Amino acid sequence: MDHYILFAGHMIDRPGRMKKRFPPELEESVSIAIKKQLREIQSHLDTNLYGIAGGACGGDILFHEICREINMKTTMCLALPPEQFKETSVSPAGHTWVNRFDALMANISVEVMHEMDIDSGSIWEGANHWMLNMALQNGGENMTLLALWDGEAGDGAGGTGHLVLSAQQENATVIIINIKEL
Repeated sequence: MDHYILFAGHMIDRPGRMKKRFPPELEESVSIAIKKQLREIQSHLDTNLYGIAGGACGGDILFHEICREINMKTTMCLALPPEQFKETSVSPAGHTWVNRFDALMANISVEVMHEMDIDSGSIWEGANHWMLNMALQNGGENMTLLALWDGEAGDGAGGTGHLVLSAQQENATVIIINIKEL
């Protein structure tokens, strides 16, 4: 039976962000930490691993890129149609991130959330529940949430903390990479 790795994590900080959360200079450290955790999970499970994550600049894109590097299939889950998602969640970080997003779009499975999948007032909370339900399709014992998180509340509804809490309520295994420690 497949084991799903659901990833959630901070976006790379936009230029001028007052409270630093994922500054660009941490990209390499974050990549190393994600790869280390994925290798650790692989070493403890004798099954196929399958990744699920959004497509935002920062943690999501890094997760998909690392999974491709280690030959783990992933699905990119977009809360909005691709061009609209790119405009809101990728483009503010610059052309390099847009190019990386486009490369992933061309090479991995992509799912776009439908309005009927939104079960709360926030599209981002709805996307969290949608991805969590996708990862839980074989039961909570067959999924792990890997979260790149500073342990604090997000800038709005549906952030990483929301998904961590939702996964814990489903008794899923949750592994947190504390970005403050990188």
